[in-house]
Amino acid sequence: MIQEFAGDVASDYARFRRGYRAEVFDLLAAEFPLGRVLDLGCGTGQLTVPMAARAGAVIGMDPSPDMLAHAGAAEVGNVVWVVGADSDVPALEPLLGAGGLDLVTIGQALHWMDPGPLFAALSRLLRPGGGVAVIANGTPVWTQRTRWATAIRQVSTRWLGALDFPTCGSSDAERARYRDLLERAGFTRVREHRLDHTERLGLDEVVGAFYSAGALEKLDAAGRRGFDADLRAALREAEPGGVFTEEVPVRVLCASWEPSA
Repeated sequence: MIQEFAGDVASDYARFRRGYRAEVFDLLAAEFPLGRVLDLGCGTGQLTVPMAARAGAVIGMDPSPDMLAHAGAAEVGNVVWVVGADSDVPALEPLLGAGGLDLVTIGQALHWMDPGPLFAALSRLLRPGGGVAVIANGTPVWTQRTRWATAIRQVSTRWLGALDFPTCGSSDAERARYRDLLERAGFTRVREHRLDHTERLGLDEVVGAFYSAGALEKLDAAGRRGFDADLRAALREAEPGGVFTEEVPVRVLCASWEPSA
């Protein structure tokens, strides 16, 4: 998988990546004040845009200009889009001031970041009573324990060789590590909420979700066409009815910033 989301990958991300259900925003509103929010690693705005309906102002920050171009197409008045990675977060302090944020959300993106230094930098930006929410909005389609996910892995290995299929911050081990690092950075009341559900996807949705991870960057145009035909045939064989059931384990790891505690 790649770290730079651009071109067709960004387009697939905007079109096919799963959005966030209303109960996620209900939970965040119950846990934190939503005056000024930073959505870090915002991608194409799946979390940022609906958050804007609940918050006073939202900053969507991502290192990919192509991803932000898709996000900005929503034209939401109380959202500002900023090109930047987690390493650029300290540069926000002179602009926002210490305690300038109520909440920082990181949705399905922390695995691309260096969480230890990041949490320390965020603590300087948060006002007392604010906090951080690290959200795993399900698991990647290739990690599902289904016949159709096995087909994705088999086709990928056949075309691209042995691949490491990351869990993208959704595994128990990764979540435990994030919890530990938040506590080391001085955050309190670190707690995790579960909002699991089930979705049923069509063939294009499954294929698009896989492509949004940049799986085909190693292939030329002819190779991509061949891969696509092979993948779709394997998926149809795995699920002849064309309905792909996906279990979606949603985990919201919340941590409060209460420096006087």
